[in-house]
Amino acid sequence: MRGRLILTAGGSGSGKSAWAEKRLLAEAAAQGGRAVYLAAMEASGSEAAERIKRHRAMRARHGQEAGLTFLTAEQPVDIGSAAVEPRDFVLLEDLGNLLANEIWSPAGAGPDRAGERILSGLQILLERVSLLVIVSCDVFADGGGYGPDTMAYIRTLGELHRELAPLAEQVVEVVCGIPLEK
Repeated sequence: MRGRLILTAGGSGSGKSAWAEKRLLAEAAAQGGRAVYLAAMEASGSEAAERIKRHRAMRARHGQEAGLTFLTAEQPVDIGSAAVEPRDFVLLEDLGNLLANEIWSPAGAGPDRAGERILSGLQILLERVSLLVIVSCDVFADGGGYGPDTMAYIRTLGELHRELAPLAEQVVEVVCGIPLEK
């Protein structure tokens, strides 16, 4: 069995996470599956901790509205080893954080293998789950002017999007809370 894939992206504060959570919960509720939230962000400072707190509250609210509760698993690297079960409905939040962790975390694959490890891990997940919804960030529109490490990160994230989009049954960009299907 190969799971379905939905890729959603948008800028910071665009509403992409809310859209992805509601979509995943609706699918899980309709098919009687378990909703699993794979959290890639590490609380590396007060700003990250505050963002995690907001996302937890949003997950709880959306879960309550759908009559489900997300099972949350912290998975900052090695996404393929996530504890998911067949028929799970999985939301990965988010691809940009996962990539940063794979590049710069001591437990990560490093800059030369990060993209390959992520793609391999996502293929493993797709073989095990009913639905995988990936949330990603849009960091491509501001024109650049960054150092070589940041530019390599941006290029790798773009390559991941390019590899994942053809595999997805749906690609959605969320702008100001409005989902735009592609």
